[in-house]
Amino acid sequence: MWSIVIAIFTGLCYASLLYVRNKKQHYGRTLSTILFILRTVVVGIAVLLFFNPFLKIKNYKEEAATIIVAQDNSSSLILTKDSTFHKTDYLLSLDTLINRLENKYNVDKYLFGNSTRDFDSIDYSDYYTDISEVLNNFKKKYYKKNVGAVVLLSDGICNKSSLPEQNIESYPFPIYSVTLGDTTTYPDIFIKDVFYNRTSPSNTMFPIRLTANAVNCRNKNMEVKVLLDNETVEKLVVPINSNRFSKNIDFNLNLKDEGVKQIDIQIKAIDKEQITNNNNKRFFIEVIDKQYKALFYAKSPHPDLGSLKNILGDHFEVETVFSNEELPDLKDYDILFLHQIPYIGMQNLHDFDKKLKDNKKIPIFHIVGGETDFEAFNKIQPSMKIDKGAVSSVLDIKPHYNQNFGLFSIDNEVIESVNAFPPLSLPHLEFSLNSNHDMLLQMNINDVIMQAPLLSFTTDNEGRKNIFLLGTGIWKWKLYNYYNQKNHDNFEELFTKSVKYLLTEKDKELIVRHEDSYFSNEVIVITADLKNPSQELTNEADLKIRLVNKHTKDVYEYDFSKKNKSYFLNINNLPEGIYNFNVKGEFGGKIYTESGNFSVVSVGAEAQDLVANTLRMQTLATLTGGKNFNVNELSLLAETLENEESITSIMREETNYKDLINLKSIFFIILSLITIEWVLRKMFGTY
Repeated sequence: MWSIVIAIFTGLCYASLLYVRNKKQHYGRTLSTILFILRTVVVGIAVLLFFNPFLKIKNYKEEAATIIVAQDNSSSLILTKDSTFHKTDYLLSLDTLINRLENKYNVDKYLFGNSTRDFDSIDYSDYYTDISEVLNNFKKKYYKKNVGAVVLLSDGICNKSSLPEQNIESYPFPIYSVTLGDTTTYPDIFIKDVFYNRTSPSNTMFPIRLTANAVNCRNKNMEVKVLLDNETVEKLVVPINSNRFSKNIDFNLNLKDEGVKQIDIQIKAIDKEQITNNNNKRFFIEVIDKQYKALFYAKSPHPDLGSLKNILGDHFEVETVFSNEELPDLKDYDILFLHQIPYIGMQNLHDFDKKLKDNKKIPIFHIVGGETDFEAFNKIQPSMKIDKGAVSSVLDIKPHYNQNFGLFSIDNEVIESVNAFPPLSLPHLEFSLNSNHDMLLQMNINDVIMQAPLLSFTTDNEGRKNIFLLGTGIWKWKLYNYYNQKNHDNFEELFTKSVKYLLTEKDKELIVRHEDSYFSNEVIVITADLKNPSQELTNEADLKIRLVNKHTKDVYEYDFSKKNKSYFLNINNLPEGIYNFNVKGEFGGKIYTESGNFSVVSVGAEAQDLVANTLRMQTLATLTGGKNFNVNELSLLAETLENEESITSIMREETNYKDLINLKSIFFIILSLITIEWVLRKMFGTY
């Protein structure tokens, strides 16, 4: 507003000097007024452009209603007697439904199971079902969009993440659910869950807890058998005394030899049991002969300590020392965890520093927090310098996965979970890195991704491996993981792999990255890095891998592909079993090798519960203002959506801003006004 006033005032002043105060100009009143106005307008527009004004333009656009169609692609739909129907007739009916809806609405189609993705061919190959994830994805992706309805086609069976009916009342879109699958309840005995540790020390008793369920099997017996490497080691008969039966059964196996072990739990099928896929469970554990010793040194008890101790497993002997206790000799330990050490006022700092210098090879996991003495911290390690920031405040710092991290691989599901973890607490600090740090997690402060590390790895000049975790409160990460996934798997993978890296004796020239276990219907991804004698990455050599199935003795050989100075390999449809592998390559006259093992396990989650959850599908529809339909009512569903008055197009107002100086018409207006003024003055003899 002020810019317009200034522009008009300047134009009036300039025109006044030229046509009012100038005695040399002799025009009539009419011509003087016209020339005065022309000059005022030209100068005013020119001055106004110096303020870079903009035009506010409003457009109105019609947005058609969108129908979201989400189809369950999990294997549970074809493990029942209705499998043929879902592979044939149902697919035709679904195409008819979609084509009919597309005649009136925008239709966005998705498949879901292991993940939510664009609709392609339905093959019922997904081994998990996560309805919560697909609904949350729609909530974020279609925020403030004109969504008329979500058509959810599923059997309602969920075996991952949280239950979708939790807090569904606030869902922004009505859900029209279609119940697929078999709703008939047959006599069935099945393994619901198996709880076990993935690793175990040798020559110890290995505990297993089995949760076995039975439906409509009253007065029958449940015969359970446990096999270790195909040999029966435990048998148990459990009487079933109700039609809705569940029991926790504990076993203890004596594991002697080191190596990967196959364990099978089998429940004998009963008469008239239609589905037996869920009667068996196979898994693999690693028996480790080496026993590590870990020392936790902290100022005082803290829940972070318990969270880290729980991930170490049975092959770690853990000892905890607090500030008021004598610090033992560090040479007796394989790894050291320091929680806010050194702390402010630490009396035995000199003794602690001396013991660190006497044990230069012991790897250290540093956790820095508000009670850390940063001046002393900078003295006991050379890899990172920390100073107090200008502001004496505590920051909430969220984690952000660094895509350039390459010391080891992290599953995409873990990355998504980690990026959503709650913030850690850390004082405002200033950092300088004195060595090469590999940042696994970066700091996310107020949704701004910083170049400062939150979780980083480095090796100092003495050869000591260090991990730096900047912030306290990782116990909240563990609780968050359990709240959303009903397990601690993502939290454990993040820190288990971190600790495993610390315990690696030295940097290898050939590094092979793989998962400990794969599902039988997923792509097995293996990557590798090769370093030349100058410790530079190279992929000039040809790498080959040889896999041997431990039980069948079948051999599989593959060649790695090359990309960006690294190697990668994708393997499809590898049979179930334990595989020992050997990777070999030759470069510069030297042979590089690396060996290891992993397991391929059958997919069992979808087979555990095969009765369609009609109540869940009805609840999702009712609590969101939608309706529930049976699988044979797709035509009625289409008719209902077509007649729903709330599903209609809307008019959206779009506001755009355009800089006035970029309008070509402004130039021609100024040019035209100056030309008219020049012509008038020329005609009356003043030019």
